[in-house]
Amino acid sequence: MGPSSDMQEQIVTGRDDRILVAGISRSGSSWLIEALGVTPGTKRWYEPDNIDADPTGTKPVGRSGFGPYPIIHPGDDGGVFKSLWDVAFGSTVHLDRFGGLLIPILRPMLKLPQPILHRLVRVGSKVLTTLPGKTDRIAVKSVYTCFCLDWLVEEYDPKVIIIQRNPLNVISSWRELKIPAFDLMTRPELIRLYADRYEGPPPTLEDSPLTRMAWQVGLTTTAMGDSLDRHPGWVVANHEDLCVEPAKKFKALFEKVGVPWSEDVEAYLEKSNRPGEGLKPVRVTSEQVDRWKSRLTASEVEEINSVLARFPRKGWIREPSS
Repeated sequence: MGPSSDMQEQIVTGRDDRILVAGISRSGSSWLIEALGVTPGTKRWYEPDNIDADPTGTKPVGRSGFGPYPIIHPGDDGGVFKSLWDVAFGSTVHLDRFGGLLIPILRPMLKLPQPILHRLVRVGSKVLTTLPGKTDRIAVKSVYTCFCLDWLVEEYDPKVIIIQRNPLNVISSWRELKIPAFDLMTRPELIRLYADRYEGPPPTLEDSPLTRMAWQVGLTTTAMGDSLDRHPGWVVANHEDLCVEPAKKFKALFEKVGVPWSEDVEAYLEKSNRPGEGLKPVRVTSEQVDRWKSRLTASEVEEINSVLARFPRKGWIREPSS
């Protein structure tokens, strides 16, 4: 099992009306944002920055100028991503509710030339953030903020919940669901920025898929862990811990970030505690803690650990204390 949630006395920083749930893919962020979304007065937003990240990994990364894992430093203007996050944290309209209707309308826009598309996004952002509406808090989740967390906090000052999961569980899930690596192994700026945070060169296409996935997990969790070290007011939640007595652990987590508990949350947790597969946040929670044991062989675990050992926290955002 992973480390216990850090629930000791802590001064949580950030605005009461904004929450950012950040983690790498398959860490439980969807489960958490769905639970937050049923709390009284909360508008939840599911991955506003997931625009043109082709899940199959077969199309060009960021072909419309968005793309996964943007690198944005504090002080940068954020470009078109700022328009997306302005809407996410500044609009009180529950756009998530209309996602099924909006996506078919918006998808053709991605084929427009980037200058025109980005201009439309900026105009749309200004309109949406001025529409009337009211909500007590906005909760947003993303799995692509590894390299822009400091910028996001500087710009929007949300309370931040970092959710992490045993890297063996993450990697085995990535393999099962064929989560793509995109350009993390080849993007020159990433290689330059994090060259001193891991030992040896990045893997190549000649290495096994498992090795490449492990390296991607090591890199992204290292970036998030470095940001976490700079922000002691962020809250860390561990997926394995939440899976043990979910209602009790979620209630404690929500209390820590000032979100009211309700019977609707408990009902959601009970409803989602059933067999499921794919990307939907539906699983038998008691089976998730050691899920990797039925997915990975001993030699595969050894291969993964040998890659993660090259990173400072061995695939964790906050490494276990024991």
